[in-house]
Amino acid sequence: MRSVCRVATFFGLLLNIGAAQVTSPTASELAAMERFSKRPTAHLAWSKEVERIVAEPTQAVITTLIVEDATQAPRQARGIRIDLEGQGVKDQVYVSETYLVRLIEALDEISAGMGTFPGKGVSSRCFGSGAFLSAVREGAHFFHTSQCSMADGWFGLSVSTGAATFRFAKLDPSPFASAIERAADALKNH
Repeated sequence: MRSVCRVATFFGLLLNIGAAQVTSPTASELAAMERFSKRPTAHLAWSKEVERIVAEPTQAVITTLIVEDATQAPRQARGIRIDLEGQGVKDQVYVSETYLVRLIEALDEISAGMGTFPGKGVSSRCFGSGAFLSAVREGAHFFHTSQCSMADGWFGLSVSTGAATFRFAKLDPSPFASAIERAADALKNH
């Protein structure tokens, strides 16, 4: 009888944990703004460059966007575009306003996790957030970051878009989190 109660308690606990978790967006959901923005009938209604983040030879430009398309419902998409360039590779990813707070929280999670992160000279390790991991594993074209410390002495932020990887040497996630927060505020105020 005790084992039946333990099993019931265990499964009840699992159900409660599962219900409390936030569902991860799909690759298709994350790509919705990019699809909308790249339609031939869409046009840029408003944009504002928020930040340029440079860690030679890599750079990112974060721009707030409002894109409109009179042929679609809804007629407007709001969010940011992150243009990335480094070592002969370029890419741009879009993040809908819907996911900006979650992305900032993911970047803050990485920063907080760095307190227990090994220093230089230790074997190669990276620390990231699982907030968008399932979508990234589905092949999402998205801004996915990890803080890395490599055995060869390189330390910094590794950004993967699903199509390319960009390395920001000696950089942590905080400049991206700050810029994305300012971009979210700019969208709210426009």
